[in-house]
Amino acid sequence: MNLSIKTIACVGLSLFILAGCTTAKPALHGRLDPNFGDAVKANSQAHAVAPTQAQKTNTYIPSDPYRATLARKNYRENTVEEPVAINQKKSKK
Repeated sequence: MNLSIKTIACVGLSLFILAGCTTAKPALHGRLDPNFGDAVKANSQAHAVAPTQAQKTNTYIPSDPYRATLARKNYRENTVEEPVAINQKKSKK
């Protein structure tokens, strides 16, 4: 691969010019409040409730016998509805 001296010079000059556009500090340095973003953190903490140790250990969820019976009945009669993707419409039979 042969690169001409003109090509190398153009690339070098371009890099030199672009280096002049860089800065050592951010564009908004000293203009933003140090508490910027705390509202988002406060909102997410307000919506997230940490469970207690008793709640963490109690993971038993009793089954609903009526729903279990209905599911067995639908399975036996072959009336189970096919799952549909959220972005698709249900087809009419």
